[in-house]
Amino acid sequence: MSLSKKIPLVMFLTSAFAIYSNTALADHGSMGFGIGTASPIITQTGITLPTGMWASGLIAQFTTFDNPSPSVLHDLSKEHGDVHSLKSMLTPSVFAAYGVTDNLTLGVRLPYVQRFDVGGVDHHGGHHDVIDQGNPGGFGGVSLFGQYRIFNSVDNLNHLSLVTALTTPGATHVRGAGERLETHSQPSGGSWNPAVGFSFTRAMGKVSLDSSILYTVATQGVQYTNLGDTFDYNVALSYAFVGMARNNLFVGSNNSSWTGILELNGQWQDRQKTAGLTDPNSGSNIIYLSPGIRYSGGKNWNTALSLGTPIVKNINGYQTPPDYRVTYRFVVAF
Repeated sequence: MSLSKKIPLVMFLTSAFAIYSNTALADHGSMGFGIGTASPIITQTGITLPTGMWASGLIAQFTTFDNPSPSVLHDLSKEHGDVHSLKSMLTPSVFAAYGVTDNLTLGVRLPYVQRFDVGGVDHHGGHHDVIDQGNPGGFGGVSLFGQYRIFNSVDNLNHLSLVTALTTPGATHVRGAGERLETHSQPSGGSWNPAVGFSFTRAMGKVSLDSSILYTVATQGVQYTNLGDTFDYNVALSYAFVGMARNNLFVGSNNSSWTGILELNGQWQDRQKTAGLTDPNSGSNIIYLSPGIRYSGGKNWNTALSLGTPIVKNINGYQTPPDYRVTYRFVVAF
């Protein structure tokens, strides 16, 4: 097949298979989608899997929130209308990916979304009664993903990739306090959300630089709700404590069991619309400062832990603001 025919084929495949992105309000999680056995913890790496290689693993994120007391939530509802609260959220995901060619990686990812101590306010009858909606949980939408490397330098130290995304509908009928929860509190918005972006990696001896951007288009899901587009932007610096980090994928070439990582992870979220009406308590721009550590215990596996603190919290109206988040990942390649 000629090059002119291969390029459209690759573009089609990378548009049909996608990388995970969680479209949500300020109290929802957001994770990167890196697949390298030694990639940054949240930021997407520009490196793709070699031909014939599989990578699989677990990525889990636990986020706590500045949860108001029932009396404070009651008072907030008088000023802001429909508000809700959340104490914490756990989002574990399993994934598998395969290197179709040296430049094209395809895979699949399945998340589970578990919320704790969800609260809301009942405005029926002119009252503002706080309702305990419990600990709702369920499977989020399956994510198919693809990454196509469009450039890598002769010395193999610079990598630029096109990434695309499509999140499929997941659980949308979870109930709390005997009633179906609003869409923003469901494990999935029930919509098909495509996304596109780029990721870049530059190795510099003991230090490597990774950056990624991803724009997700939210479509209308259940209960006539559109949760709002998102734009994720990330940058990460990794430092090999021993030896060099010339290759972000293979631990055996890094000569460093321990790697320190510092990331800035940002997400802009558009406002939510339900039946054409814009929710004033939606939309945000949040940036986390996320230091982390990665241990490479063998040539083909590693484990990593990151602690994120929000340094920018621009939130419209009232939404439960994030406090801190812990991200853990375990990845094995074979």
